[in-house]
Amino acid sequence: MKSWPYLLAATLILGGIIHIVTILAFPSFVMDRLISGVQENVGLGVVAHAPRATSESRTVVRPSPDLIYTICAFDVSEKPLHISAPVPKDTYFSLSMFADNTDNFFVVNDRQLPKETVEVILVKNEDQVEGLGGAPIVVAPSTRGVVLFRTLIQSEERFEELNATRLEATCKLM
Repeated sequence: MKSWPYLLAATLILGGIIHIVTILAFPSFVMDRLISGVQENVGLGVVAHAPRATSESRTVVRPSPDLIYTICAFDVSEKPLHISAPVPKDTYFSLSMFADNTDNFFVVNDRQLPKETVEVILVKNEDQVEGLGGAPIVVAPSTRGVVLFRTLIQSEERFEELNATRLEATCKLM
């Protein structure tokens, strides 16, 4: 009868350990699977244009059928990554970067871009910055991660135009 405090304490300790391990390990596990999958299919530092989302799609977590996605897995441990994409007119567009633990460390959308093209150089640290040219520099908090481009399909009549624009996105190791 008096063993219930020990069982309660053991349950709480075990629950705490499982919670902490899940919070610390699960995001990295998810990103590692995503990066490995993209690497196997197209390689690192190369864009992959996902097919249009359907109810069966799960390449991106909870994909929206109103968006078309382009993804680029990166590893900037050796070389910086040059990212470039045309910004489609009169629709939502965003460029997001995610670290290897799923943290979103950079995002820009069509309303924040003064030019018709977004161009960014991703580096692992400031030591890689010299001689990279005039594009804005973003320092990644991890050497591996994912770049995600999203474009809103406002109407079916614009799908082909928007899809052609997104196919011009590039990620290139420098």
